[in-house]
Amino acid sequence: MRILDGVYIVGGAGYNLSGGCNVYLIDAGGELLLIDIGSEDDVELVEENIRSEDLNPKDVSVLFITHPHMDHAGGAVRAKKLFECKLAAHKITAEIIESRFQKSQNRPPAAHVEIKLRGSESLTFGDLEIQVLDTPGHTREGGDLCYLIEANGKSILFTGDVAFKCERGLMGGHPVTAWIGKRSPKEIEIYLNSLRSLLETVKPDILLPGHGLLALREGWRELDECIRIVAKHLEESRLT
Repeated sequence: MRILDGVYIVGGAGYNLSGGCNVYLIDAGGELLLIDIGSEDDVELVEENIRSEDLNPKDVSVLFITHPHMDHAGGAVRAKKLFECKLAAHKITAEIIESRFQKSQNRPPAAHVEIKLRGSESLTFGDLEIQVLDTPGHTREGGDLCYLIEANGKSILFTGDVAFKCERGLMGGHPVTAWIGKRSPKEIEIYLNSLRSLLETVKPDILLPGHGLLALREGWRELDECIRIVAKHLEESRLT
């Protein structure tokens, strides 16, 4: 499904495109980039959705991963084989994908990550520049990345699970979910600082999250709302 010229959503349970996270496709002019992939079962559906946009899945050159959770990165090995693409992820995420995925029961095989990121890179693909932003706070392990591009005169931020469009009902009724289980005030503060940094330095026109609805106008307002909610979490955590 086309979002705007050169940017598509080709996976996502909320859009009946696949069974997992939102998967985005960027046409960089001569090569295609994927943001996240979903689980192993989602990969063929993503391929089918790419073809439905009259694009060639074999033109996918790099699969960028936002964080090492199974619903975002579980299909990495299958995607690499199917698309014959490279894999890019934070160095912490890379360690998990390359070794720890296969150590638990019912986990996918390990995948080699060719492009290990730190979160301060600016990479060029065809006609496109993609900025890599280190945004810790969603996962306990670290390795959370957001990706920023400029297209059609708009700043577009791919947030993974760092920030969502804050509709009610998302993630078990919570308008934003950044962690599983109880987190310490310090951990919540790290996450809050990531959100504040995104708002101050990026202030995106469009926010494309890892789940749920897309914020196609004034995406920075969703960051502002996420900050308000997480600041409340932090205040409450300090009282317990």
